[in-house]
Amino acid sequence: MPARSPLLGAPHCYAIEVETALGSPLLAESPLREELAGLIETTRAAFECRCYAWSTLPNRLRLVMQHLDRLPGDEQWIRARWIAGGGSPSTPASRLRERLTSVSGFMQTLLQRLARRHNSVRKGRGSIWARRYRACLLADDAATLVASWWCEQPLADATTAMVASSRGQPAGAVPLRLATPPIRIGPDEGWYTIDDGSPGLLPPPAGERSLWLERIGAEIAADMPIYRQALEHGWALGRPESLTGAVQRLGRESGRGRSRRVHELNDSLGLCGIWG
Repeated sequence: MPARSPLLGAPHCYAIEVETALGSPLLAESPLREELAGLIETTRAAFECRCYAWSTLPNRLRLVMQHLDRLPGDEQWIRARWIAGGGSPSTPASRLRERLTSVSGFMQTLLQRLARRHNSVRKGRGSIWARRYRACLLADDAATLVASWWCEQPLADATTAMVASSRGQPAGAVPLRLATPPIRIGPDEGWYTIDDGSPGLLPPPAGERSLWLERIGAEIAADMPIYRQALEHGWALGRPESLTGAVQRLGRESGRGRSRRVHELNDSLGLCGIWG
């Protein structure tokens, strides 16, 4: 099998979670819940993001997404995408390029649109979110698979959850185009991550994507407690060799300021977490 490349440059794939203000069950109420898929899809399309999974609990939103660090088009192309996604045509091109190539720009745009929609219906004002979103870097395909399964699982103390997958969409929502899970299927019906698989292996058929994700979820279920800890509290998740670039970006594991350490998770996929 080909060697897995270390993470170089700006990381692009994240597991993201954001909570509502004061834990209010805003995402359990209509019409925001019913329009959420459409708002996510509109924003995702404008940013050229890939969305592997998303889900809501009454008081929080989760996403597993990959964003682009550069855009292929010229200024006119960028502006057209922004306007098609509901953005203002008067936004300067320099600001558009900066926003459309950052995960913070994506989240700022999405959360602002959700807040505006909620406030317009309720005749209110102000932010509906508790704090800045939390993002955990996913350094390789194995980490992305774990995060996709984590995203689809409701928290233990939740009474309701809405999961966006081929198993169902919220009523009245625009179907969300979820990216194909980063897996390839071998001739023996075994599965491999894309960065582990040999050339020529095919992704699962479109109608079987959720079934394969469920199978993988069942296989890693025993390790989910440590994965959950890494995703909810970590700065990064991945195999040791995939975290090389992330550790180099940190520059040190101790010293002045907040220190970060690599934690061996002792799991079946060989993942590690970085947190302090």
